[in-house]
Amino acid sequence: MRLSDQIKYAIDDADAGKPESALLHACIGIDSTSKRLFPHSTQVGVRFVNTIRNYYWILETLVGSGFDLTQTRFSNIIIKNNREPDIADIIYEIFRCNHAHGAEVPETFSLTKSSGVFNSEWLFGPNELHIPDRIIWALLAISVFAKVNKNQNTNSEHYLSLGNEIFPIRDWWGREDDFRLIADRCNRVKIKIERLDRLLENQNKPERKIANVIVLNPTF
Repeated sequence: MRLSDQIKYAIDDADAGKPESALLHACIGIDSTSKRLFPHSTQVGVRFVNTIRNYYWILETLVGSGFDLTQTRFSNIIIKNNREPDIADIIYEIFRCNHAHGAEVPETFSLTKSSGVFNSEWLFGPNELHIPDRIIWALLAISVFAKVNKNQNTNSEHYLSLGNEIFPIRDWWGREDDFRLIADRCNRVKIKIERLDRLLENQNKPERKIANVIVLNPTF
């Protein structure tokens, strides 16, 4: 399936209220992009997470400016003996692999419904993380804006958006340099979330401890 079709299906499914299906299409789009970005790498997981890490500046902008995803380690979660996974590790291991292999994503991991133009809600718990559903659009933006995909084309009316700004996909393939100017304007202040491992101290207690973080409007 063409990358442009994956993008289209992801947007259609998101609009239809099927976020899990939309996220799978978005992740497959990252798979396709990673093959072009790292043509000599044969390790799917390594390509996938490194592609996302290369474009954290896009994720930070689309998911919610102000959250430093480059520096933040989700130490409240242990993945395959990895006690300090970043968001790329989590997207790959928890969401991409489970969806792609027909397995259920654990209940302790999900997408939270975003409200308003910018606001994004994150929920943290012991071995638990609920990510804003804007992550779907952020992953799609990586595939659309990445320079390696500049030769892609589509004639549909589908678009990405940031606040009130609209980016028709047919006009924005491979234009990461142009979007970088917008991202830099939004991402002037970024905060690193630290010591999430403290949530693990409560994992064996009867009450479930959840931390809530809402990323508000970016600073322009």
